[in-house]
Amino acid sequence: MTDLLAAPSVVPEAAVTVDDGRTRRRLPLGLWFGIAWLVVATFHAYMASRLPWVRGENQRVEGAGRYRIGPSADFWFGSDKLGKDVFARCVYGAKLSITLASVSIVVGLVLGGSLGMIAGYFKGWVDRALAIVIDSLLAFPALVVAALLIGRFDVLQASDIQVAGFGFEWLTRRWSIAIVFSLLSIAPVARIVRAQTLSLSEREYVLAARSLGARTPRILFREILPNLVPAMVSVLFTGIALLLAAEGALAFLGYSIKAPDASWGLMINEARVDIDQYWWATIMPAAMLFMTVLAFNLIGDWVAKRFDIREAAI
Repeated sequence: MTDLLAAPSVVPEAAVTVDDGRTRRRLPLGLWFGIAWLVVATFHAYMASRLPWVRGENQRVEGAGRYRIGPSADFWFGSDKLGKDVFARCVYGAKLSITLASVSIVVGLVLGGSLGMIAGYFKGWVDRALAIVIDSLLAFPALVVAALLIGRFDVLQASDIQVAGFGFEWLTRRWSIAIVFSLLSIAPVARIVRAQTLSLSEREYVLAARSLGARTPRILFREILPNLVPAMVSVLFTGIALLLAAEGALAFLGYSIKAPDASWGLMINEARVDIDQYWWATIMPAAMLFMTVLAFNLIGDWVAKRFDIREAAI
C-alpha cells in the first residue's frame, strides 16, 4: 500500500499537464494528417487552373500517348493512354469528386436532419411513421438503387419529355449523381439525428425550456439544434468519405461521370485493363482516392470520439 501511494502518477501520452493544473489533450497524429492532406488536396483542386505546375485537364502532350511517359520529374504521375497528365487529371478529378460528395451530403444533412429532429422530438406516431419510411429506404441496396436511378435519368435526359414547358437536357451525369447521392443520404442521416435528438430532448435545459412555456420551434432551433452540430459535423466528414467511395464503385458499373470529364473512379476504371504494364494510370488515382477517404474518416472519427457521439457512422 505504501509503494502504491508513493508511486508517481502516470500522465497518458495523449495528455499534457499545464501550469494551472488543467490537462490539455494532444491532438492525435492521424487528425493532423487528415487535416493536412485535405488542405493540400482542396487547394490544388480549386486552384488548379492558376497553378503553374498543373497542366490542363484535357491537355495532350506530344509523345506521351499510350502511357509512354511514366512517373518522372516532368510527369509526376505519368501519362495516360491519350497522352494526358495523370497528375493534372487527378487534381481536376478531386474537384469534381469532392464537390459532388460535399453538396450531396449537405443536402442530406438538411433534409435528413430535419426529419430526424422531428421524429426524435415529437416521438409517438410521428416517430413510428418516419421510422417505417427510414427503415424502408435503408432496406434497399444503395449501390443498386443509385445505378437504377442514374440509368433512368439518362433516359429522361435523352427524351423529349417536358414538364411545364421545360425539358431535361440539363440532367447531365453530374446532376444525376448529385441528386441520387442526396436522396440516398437522407435516410442514414435522419436515423443518426433521430437517435441524438431522442437523447437531447430529455436533457435538463430542454425540460426547463418546456416548463417555462417555450414554443416548439424555439426548443428545436435554440436548444436542440446547436447540440446536434457535433454529430452533424461527424456525419459530414464520414458521409463525404462514403460518397467518394460510392462514386468510384459507380464508375465500375458505367454510371459515373462521362469522359472527357475526370473523376477518380472513372480514371481507375478506364486504366485498369492496362494495370499490368502501365500501373501508374490506375494506382495513382486509386491512391488519391484512398488517402482522401482516409483523411475524411480520420477527422470524422475524431469528432465522434471527442463529443462522445454514438451511431455517428453512415
